[in-house]
Amino acid sequence: MPRYKIAANHSNTKLGRSLSCFLLLALSGLANNLIAQDDPSPRRAIREYLEHEQRMNYDALLIESGNNKSLPQGFELQALLALRHYPELRNTKINFIVDDVSIPLSSRPHWSSMLRSAKNRTYQVIIDSELDGPRDALLLKNQPFNAQIGIIGHELAHTVYYLNRSFFGIIGNALCQLTDCRIKFERATDRRLIDYGLGWQRFDHATFVRGRISQDRASAFTAEGGGGAYMSPAEIMRIMKGHEVYSD
Repeated sequence: MPRYKIAANHSNTKLGRSLSCFLLLALSGLANNLIAQDDPSPRRAIREYLEHEQRMNYDALLIESGNNKSLPQGFELQALLALRHYPELRNTKINFIVDDVSIPLSSRPHWSSMLRSAKNRTYQVIIDSELDGPRDALLLKNQPFNAQIGIIGHELAHTVYYLNRSFFGIIGNALCQLTDCRIKFERATDRRLIDYGLGWQRFDHATFVRGRISQDRASAFTAEGGGGAYMSPAEIMRIMKGHEVYSD
């Protein structure tokens, strides 16, 4: 059978560039279609993300939500699934850092970019890697897959909030963490996460952590305000019941 070789002339170079552009567009479209088939729109809630199902969508998710992101090693898929619920963050520069920092998770703008406009800042999501005793339930690596997406989504809900904050507004939020207003701040973040369709993931996270830490599982689940700064599973459930995003 004869083999055909295309000569490297100007016309064929242009043809090659056109084909390359077409393939890139086709891959992008395929990525969006694959995600659309398996996952509804970002504002529609998914009861449970299953790792073995979502692993097949990794490349498509990376194209859609991985731009300008330094993903956390070992939790890349979970981060991409959470990011997908926040279209505003699609091109935002976010560095995920996994390290022994004594705080389970935190989110903030990088100090060196604080004076830039919100869309040009670099944001950080910091994930602790080591905790001892019962508090090890707070470590991302010890949580179920769906719950991991929920708490990463909580931190990204902070990032979305920072997109609308000035330098002085962010300083005010930092000072808030030193007072009782932190409770209102964190609860507002949980509510924002629910609005973005990650309520079930946060529900699973709250249920897992409280079940591991509290000696009275039933009380931990149902207590209004029982988690200090964070919503209890019962509170999350109550909000979801009356929320249009969770109508299914």
